[in-house]
Amino acid sequence: MILKIKDYLKNTSPLNIFFIMIVIGLIYGSISLYTKYLGFSKFMNKTRVIAVKAQPVTIGVAQKTYRSLSTIESLKSMEITSKVNGIIDGIFFKEGSIVSTNQKLFSILASDKVGRTEIFAPFDGVIGLNKKNIGDPVNRGDVLTYLDNYNQMKLEFDLPERLLPYLNENLKFNAFSENIPEKIYNGTLKFIDTRINVETRTIKVYTLINNDDLSLKPGLLMKVNLFLEEIPNAILIPEEALLSINKEHYVYIVNKNVAEIRKVDIGIRNNAMLEIKQGLKQGDLIVYMGQEKLKDKSQIKIVE
Repeated sequence: MILKIKDYLKNTSPLNIFFIMIVIGLIYGSISLYTKYLGFSKFMNKTRVIAVKAQPVTIGVAQKTYRSLSTIESLKSMEITSKVNGIIDGIFFKEGSIVSTNQKLFSILASDKVGRTEIFAPFDGVIGLNKKNIGDPVNRGDVLTYLDNYNQMKLEFDLPERLLPYLNENLKFNAFSENIPEKIYNGTLKFIDTRINVETRTIKVYTLINNDDLSLKPGLLMKVNLFLEEIPNAILIPEEALLSINKEHYVYIVNKNVAEIRKVDIGIRNNAMLEIKQGLKQGDLIVYMGQEKLKDKSQIKIVE
């Protein structure tokens, strides 16, 4: 092998040998520089301190919720209509007032039979606006006013069939209207329909809301939060603390002045918080800001 190299050098011009030596030198220098760079990089990773924000995990209730919209209606509500043709002879209530069962509301001079017809309230409630005045003609079936019992309201809404496994009559909810922001109404479902609508793939449910102060009015738009699942004493972290890599989830925890990466299993997401089912324990301090700069075992400084 050595003899072959000697023969090759004898038969090669000095200029070519010079170029070969330059190439060998460049290759050696590049390898040496790269080796030094790797060593320096490892050194910097060990010595560079990265500023992060961290907080302890939260222990609380993880709630899986579903938001729905609905318009509320009176539990008891009806149109007061004329049963005869004739002329309004008397009106015996004040619009918007509370009337009692069997209180007289209207009298009508009937044209299709002899005498006067009287109309009475079928239940206690709030009477609406008059649709007719004294002396106005009416026909059988004409709407004269509305009667609503506001003390208890009915909130009915449709839910997607995928929620069926969660539904039961003990399912908790809260409801509110943006028009009455200071009030939140809590309760449980009262009725779940026995069939799924094959066209909309939804199931109808309703609940009842006490309205003793009469602040709720029929037709008011309500937002409803159904609490499908509740897990007490759950470990919760802010969503921004989570790192997702190849469909797996990680967080950085603080161990003295070092950030250690930890694989976690997540559960319920709610209100910008995540339930951690496995991987963390009470008392763990997790990084929620600055973790994108970290590597496992990075030196860190916690800032406010």
